Amino acid sequence: MIQMKLKRLPVALSMILVSDKVLELKDLWESRSNDIPFFTIGKAAYLDGNAYTDRAKELNKILIKQFGPLYAEIQSVFESEFKEPVGFNPSLALPGFHIFPSDPKLLSVAGNWHIDTPHLTLNLGHEDTWAFTLPIQLPSSGGGMESRESYHAYEVGQMILHKGNDLHRIANFKDYKPNEYRITLQGHIVRVEGKLVMFW
Repeated sequence: MIQMKLKRLPVALSMILVSDKVLELKDLWESRSNDIPFFTIGKAAYLDGNAYTDRAKELNKILIKQFGPLYAEIQSVFESEFKEPVGFNPSLALPGFHIFPSDPKLLSVAGNWHIDTPHLTLNLGHEDTWAFTLPIQLPSSGGGMESRESYHAYEVGQMILHKGNDLHRIANFKDYKPNEYRITLQGHIVRVEGKLVMFW
C-alpha cells in the first residue's frame, strides 16, 4: 500500500495569539452540523459550493484584518517551500478555520472519508493542487488526520501539506475533557493562470 505523502512545515508565529483571537470572534462562527459541535470561520468550497463568493469577499476583509500576520507568515512559508510567489485571489475565500469544541460525541465521530476537489468545484483547473492544515490549538489528547493506512498526528504550529488526492479524514477525539478545542487553519493551493493561489 502506498503511504500518503505529506510534509510538515514549521510556522514561526504564536499559535496562542491566533487561538485566542479565534475564540474571541465567536460571533463569526458558523455551525456546520446539527449533530456535533463543528464550526467554521470563513467560507469553504466543499461546504458552500461555488455560490460562496459574495459572502467570502465580506469575510475576507474581516479575516485579513484579524489574522493578517498569520496569512503573511503562511504565505512566506509556502513561497520558501515552492520557490515562487504564492498569493491570494480576491474573488476566492481565504483559508479559514475549523473549530471543534470538546464534546463526548466527538469520541466516536470522525470526519467523512474524502479527497479534496475544491479546485474542481470552483472551476479553477487541476494544476499543482495542494491541501494544507495548520493546527492552531489541540485537545490535551492530541489531534490528527487519518489516511487509509495510518494516523498522522498534528503538532501545534507545524503545517501539514499534502496533495489532497489520497483518501483522508479528520480523526476523532481520543479523550474528552471539557473546555478544550481542536482549531485548525484549512486551505488549498492551485495554479491559476500560471500563478499559485491559496484559497478555501
